[in-house]
Amino acid sequence: MFKLSNASLDTPGSSGRTLFPGYPDDLRFSLRISVWVRWFVVIAWLVQFNYRGDFSHTNFIPNTLLAVALLALNGYVHHLMRSGREVTWHWALALSAMDVITITAGLAISGGFQNALHVLYYPALANFAVVFASFRLSFAWAAAVAVLYAALSLTLYSGINFDAKEEKVLFSRIMTMFAVVAVVNLISRFERIRRIEAIRRERELQRERIELSQNIHDTIAQSAYLIGLGIETAIELAGDSRRELVSKLKATHALSTSTMWELRHPIDAGPIFEGRELGRVLRSHASTFTTITSIPTEFVQSGAEPVLPTVTRRLLFAVAHNALTNAFRHSNASKVTLALHFEKERLRLSISDDGIGLPEDYGERGHGFRNMRMDVERMGGVLQVTPGEAGIGTDVTCIIPYTLS
Repeated sequence: MFKLSNASLDTPGSSGRTLFPGYPDDLRFSLRISVWVRWFVVIAWLVQFNYRGDFSHTNFIPNTLLAVALLALNGYVHHLMRSGREVTWHWALALSAMDVITITAGLAISGGFQNALHVLYYPALANFAVVFASFRLSFAWAAAVAVLYAALSLTLYSGINFDAKEEKVLFSRIMTMFAVVAVVNLISRFERIRRIEAIRRERELQRERIELSQNIHDTIAQSAYLIGLGIETAIELAGDSRRELVSKLKATHALSTSTMWELRHPIDAGPIFEGRELGRVLRSHASTFTTITSIPTEFVQSGAEPVLPTVTRRLLFAVAHNALTNAFRHSNASKVTLALHFEKERLRLSISDDGIGLPEDYGERGHGFRNMRMDVERMGGVLQVTPGEAGIGTDVTCIIPYTLS
């Protein structure tokens, strides 16, 4: 089943699910535009229809009911998108069909060719051309709408007045339909080409990042690990006989441990660019943190992880890594908890420790919290830093709303 989703844009090795073969799977963005345009057009039409309208006229109730039905369907699709659920192309087609049915029925009720309601065909066709990028499909849809409108204009009520050359007006209206579809489709195609190129460049960068993380793991990280083992052995051999030497060795060992942990950032971030779920990556990262620092770290997750863009997963990973780094370097903690909660409208990522807490001017020291705050704000969320339970330790929590509408 073809689906409107951003999933295939996230990873170089994605399945590339598309609405139609040959087009990228970024059509959720196009459908979102279509939904908002439909809100504006239908609500504007309802306002115009009801302002100083003839409420006793027989066409008032059916026209209003048709518009409300279209708004209901549009609202449901909008709800699906806001809740992060994948929207199949059937919904996009149903919306376009409902557009045409509503407009055509309105024309049939309100006077056929003589009614100005036909102008709503133009944004309806534009919406179709935006969502369905296929030139042939868009023109086929426009042709079907043109035939339907021509048949309605020629057969309902008194039809068209050939003596007044109204057939030329009908022809102009139909040609305008095709013109709208052609212009919108060409603009949409141009924008899609630009997005395809941007996606190609991003995937190339992702491939380079993955290779870099693998190279660091295979070379630098292994060397740092061996250095750490060597220093530990030297400390054991030195014993208490030379306190100054032992002190320097311990300081060097702490530095090597810190270096090993920092090297885990690009290494463990590699699976993010391969399309791995954030929860799986953070669980592995927490386990690595325990191994390197000897600080027991528990990972907790609740809720089903939705499809998150690569940039969101990468930034959340960076926030978690920075918070763990602070806990390791400054908190003197004996336990750390990394929690990831997927709620209905948002996600919460929290890192809690039982250490000594933070000084009042923690935000002015170094770049850790500043970088975390910038990353969270970039995602449209908020960062909260509070004392832990019973005033012991520190809780760092970021709350990110799902921006999938």
